[in-house]
Amino acid sequence: METSAIDFTAWGLDADWPSLRWIEPIRRGGGQPFRGVRLGHASDSAMVLTCTYPRPAFDDEASAAGFDPVREIAFETTYTQVHLALHQIRTPTERPHGLVGTLHSHASQQADRHPDWPATRWGEQEASTIRLASWQSGFSLGYPAAYVIVHACGVAIADVRLKPVDGLSGYDLSDDAAELGAMRWELWPARPDVGYDELATMLAAP
Repeated sequence: METSAIDFTAWGLDADWPSLRWIEPIRRGGGQPFRGVRLGHASDSAMVLTCTYPRPAFDDEASAAGFDPVREIAFETTYTQVHLALHQIRTPTERPHGLVGTLHSHASQQADRHPDWPATRWGEQEASTIRLASWQSGFSLGYPAAYVIVHACGVAIADVRLKPVDGLSGYDLSDDAAELGAMRWELWPARPDVGYDELATMLAAP
């Protein structure tokens, strides 16, 4: 991955504990420029993913499709969160029919309710948060020229502090998903296990 393709400031975790840091591009189709960038931070017991979307490009894309940009950034938050929850399931049983569709409906419904999400602060910036399985996720509108999303497991999302990342030199660039067979966060061995029944119960909760 060429960092020259990232022509915006990315926000990463301001913490000393991660033993592994890496970059994952958030791609558009058709060879277009990146929509954003995801920075991964992991240790043996915790993971934090920070996602930066340049605001002007995201706003233009949402407006061209007739969507509210803030609702769309909320959906980016919930859509990724359901996939993070799915990758906590490591039981050998067959996936229940319709579960993926239910999860995607859940993501859309929760995004519609984003004005009612609990608020927290990441340092000076206010963020709206939501939880599913072991993941706490949230987004903030307070960062300059960007929408920022955070997904945290094993550490409280209210404890997150972010900083602008210059040059990305502290992050591993060898994150080719084709070579790995998955994104880095999918391969995190310390993620807590969740069963299908448990996840279905969470989805049914009001």
